[in-house]
Amino acid sequence: MSDLYSANLSRRRFLAGSLGVGGAVLLASCTAAVSRDKSGRSKPVQGGTLRMVQTADIAPATLLSQNNPNFSICRTVFNTLTEYDHKTLDPKPSLATHWNISDGGKTYVLSLRDDVKYHTGRPFGPDDVVNVIDILKQDTTSSQLKHVAAICDARKTGANEVTLTFSQAVSNVFDLFEVMIVVDKETYPDLLAGRKFIGTGPFTMQSYRPGSGYTLKRNDQYWKAGRPYLDGVEVAVVTQSSSAVSSLRSGQSQLALDLAPLDAIGLKGSAGFQLVPSDAQDSVFYLGQNVTVPPLDKVEVRQAIAQAIDRERILSQVLGGIGHTSSIPWSPSSSAFDVSKRDTYRHDPAKAKQLLATAGASGASVDIYYNAGFAPNAGIAEIVQFDLTSAGLKATAKPQQAADFFSLLSGSGIPGLFVNVHGFGQLHPATLVKGAFPFNARANAERFTSQQYSDLATKMWTTTDQTAAKGVYADMNDLLIKEQFVTDLVVSSHTYTISTKLNGLAWNMFDYINLDDAYLST
Repeated sequence: MSDLYSANLSRRRFLAGSLGVGGAVLLASCTAAVSRDKSGRSKPVQGGTLRMVQTADIAPATLLSQNNPNFSICRTVFNTLTEYDHKTLDPKPSLATHWNISDGGKTYVLSLRDDVKYHTGRPFGPDDVVNVIDILKQDTTSSQLKHVAAICDARKTGANEVTLTFSQAVSNVFDLFEVMIVVDKETYPDLLAGRKFIGTGPFTMQSYRPGSGYTLKRNDQYWKAGRPYLDGVEVAVVTQSSSAVSSLRSGQSQLALDLAPLDAIGLKGSAGFQLVPSDAQDSVFYLGQNVTVPPLDKVEVRQAIAQAIDRERILSQVLGGIGHTSSIPWSPSSSAFDVSKRDTYRHDPAKAKQLLATAGASGASVDIYYNAGFAPNAGIAEIVQFDLTSAGLKATAKPQQAADFFSLLSGSGIPGLFVNVHGFGQLHPATLVKGAFPFNARANAERFTSQQYSDLATKMWTTTDQTAAKGVYADMNDLLIKEQFVTDLVVSSHTYTISTKLNGLAWNMFDYINLDDAYLST
C-alpha cells in the first residue's frame, strides 16, 4: 500500500525545496569522493557508501505494486520502461528508448535499449517485457495497476521491439510503465521468496537480511555510462522513527525514508540536514467510512463527519505542516485537481451537528480503527475522536496492531471508520479510481458501490482526449464530495531526510529512490 506533502503551486511545479533541519553529521565511515573543477566547485566522482535507514523491511512479494518499504529497492536494483518528467509529466525514455502509439491508442510499439544486461550478465530484451506483463495478469500478482495490464496481446516483434495491444484505448498506460519494474524472468520465483534480486539497475544485491536490512554494490556494467557514482548502499531497518533520527544525528546514516513527520520537523534548526518532501505529493491521509455499517450508511452522517474534522489541526499538530488540507484526493499535479473544490469541507461543528440531526443520528455510536504502531495515524485518530464527540457522536477509538488492522482492511472489512493513507492521486486520475484500495470502483475498503461511480471510473480510464476528460473529472469530484465514503484530510508527501553531504538524490513519480547521480561530498 502506499497508500506522504503550498497549495498555490502550479500543477507542474516542483514542490521540493528544502527545510534546514538538524544535527551535525560525521561521515567517518564513508569514503566520500569529490573533485574540484577550475572554479573550485565540487563535481561528483565514484566513491562512497551511502548508509540509509527505513522503518519497515522490504516486501519482495509486493515489488510489482507500490509498497512504501520497497521505495529503496525498486529503482536501485531494477529499472522501468519509462520515467515521467516531474515538471511536465511527459514520459521519458528508460529501458524503452521510444514508442509509437497507433490504432486509436490501442497499440503501443516500444523500441528497447540494446545495451542492457541483467546482473547475471544475460541481455535484456523484448521477452522480458512480455514476461512481466504476463506476471501482472496472473491472479496471484498484487498490483494497483493490474487493471492496465488487461492487454489482449504482448509479443516480441523485433530484436529490440515489443508490441502491446489493448482491447480499447486507455488513459494511464504510462502510469503502469512508471510503477512496473522489469524483473528477470529466469529468477522471478527466487525474487518472490527474497532469495535473489536480479535486475538491470545501478546496484546489485549483495546480501539481504530479512527484518534487518540489505547491502547493495555498484553495478559496474550499468547501462548508464559512468553511473552510479556510489560504491554501494547499506540499508538498515530501524522500526522506531526516533531511532532513525538518532542514527542520523550520530552520523551512522545519511538518509532516512519517511520519518514520522514530527520527528523530521523536530530536527529543524540544526545544521547538517535537509528535509526533502517529494514533489509527487502522493501520500494522502484519509478517514475511510464503511457505508454498510450504521449510521455510516446515511450520506448525511458521512458528510457531517467530514464537516466536523479539524484538518488544519491535523496538518499542524500531527504532520508538522507538511502538505495542505484537502477534501479531494488529488495532488496538484493531477489533471483532476480542482482548487475550487479542495476546501469543500472545513471544520464547522455547527453544520456537522445540523446534518446529524437531519439524519436522526445525533448521539449515534461510531468506532474509529487505526494502526496504533503508526504514529501519524494514531495522532489523527485522537483528533477525529475529539471532533466527532464534540459534534454529538459517541466516538470510540479502536487501536489495532498493524497485522490485525491490515487483516481487517483486506479481509472482512473494518466495521466503522478507519484512519489510513492512500496514494495514486498524483498522476492519471484513472489510476486512483481503478486501482487505489479505498477508491477502487470494482471493490473498495469502504464497501461503497454505485453504478454512477463505476461508470465515471470507466470513463476516466477510457477517455483519452483531455478536453473531454475535464467534464468527467468534474463529475467525479462532485460524486466523491457528496458521497464521502472516503473523507480526505491532508494531501502530504513522502519525505527524505538527508545529510547535506548527500547530493544528487532523485526519485520517480511513485517515489522510488533513484541513486544514479547520487554522491557523497566532503
